[in-house]
Parts: sequence; structure tokens; C-alpha cells
Amino acid sequence: MQIDGLKHVPARGAVMLVARHYHHLLDGAAIVLNVPRPVHIVVGLDWAANASQRTWMERLCRAAEYPIVLRTSTLDASPAYTRADLGRYTRAAFRETTRLLREERVVLVFPEGYPNIDPAGTRKPGSDDWLPFQEGFLRMIERAERDGRTHVALVPVGFSYARVASAGGERWSIAARIGMPLATRTLAEIEAAVKVLS
Repeated sequence: MQIDGLKHVPARGAVMLVARHYHHLLDGAAIVLNVPRPVHIVVGLDWAANASQRTWMERLCRAAEYPIVLRTSTLDASPAYTRADLGRYTRAAFRETTRLLREERVVLVFPEGYPNIDPAGTRKPGSDDWLPFQEGFLRMIERAERDGRTHVALVPVGFSYARVASAGGERWSIAARIGMPLATRTLAEIEAAVKVLS
């Protein structure tokens, strides 16, 4: 794993890391293991296979202070959640993210919503494809900044993956690039900045 640009993550203050979502597990792990501040990941949990998995995953997310969201595009197929849960989880995620940012924490979001590599099945046709960024994270930032005291540094993160041969067989090579904080709050410009880094 190679990660460049850690110096661009502010040492203090609220930070929203906005990242490409390539691998369902490794993207978050790469950031959590390398960013020298605690990172709170916004997690989509509608992939939970049953009520039991939902329960223990929610407990883990609460313990780590990871806000939970439900993705509307796949919610109807979820065996663990229903559309009736959507509003409650959305409101809770906004409250939790607002609190974290106002406490000057680092929050990681994946605005595509779905990764390229996903055991639940990807929504992307090819390994290099992208989904359009969703704007929920911008509303989270806006809500946190409404107090007039909080300023959220919006930091783009790109990922690129490759399979490389090793003595034990193939393994992933991960390159993550962290860009400078962005002044823009325009969705298309943020998406373009993340793509440049990927």
C-alpha cells in the first residue's frame, strides 16, 4: 500500500475526506490505518444479510462512532432493513455527522455509494467505472457549519488498485492519493478533483 499526501489532512479542525469507493473494505482500512487522526467512516449498511448481522454491525458502528446510512437504490432488496427505516437512519446520520464535525473530527465519505469490488455485487459495469457522486455529504457539511463556528476542510482522496504477482500468488497493490483541501462546494468540481487523484 502506498499513500501520498497525508500532509494535506489538517492536523486540527473538522475534516471531511471525500473518496473514490473502489474496494468495499480496503478503502476505509487504508485511510484509518494511515491518517494520523481518528477517522469516522459513514457506512451504508443496507447490505446486511439478516437481522442478526444488522444488530452486530450497528453495535460495531456505534462503538466506532461511524454514522450509518441506508442507500435508497438498493434498500428495497435489503433483507435486514425496509424503506420505513430510511428516514430515521438518515436523520440519525446527519445528527451524528454534525456532532463529529462540530467536535472537529475527521469524517470519511464515499459519495459514489457503491464500490467497484463488493461481495454483495457491484453496481459498476467495469473495474474502472465510476458512479455519479451523490450530494448528501455536502448537506452534512452545510448543516455542521450552520453554527457559524465550524469550518469543515473538504479533502479529496483518490484510490487506484492493481493485482500484482507475489510469492504467495496475486495480491492487491493499493495507491491512495490525498489532495489539498478544496475551496469549492460544487459537486462536479469535487468529483473531478477525486478523479484526478485516482
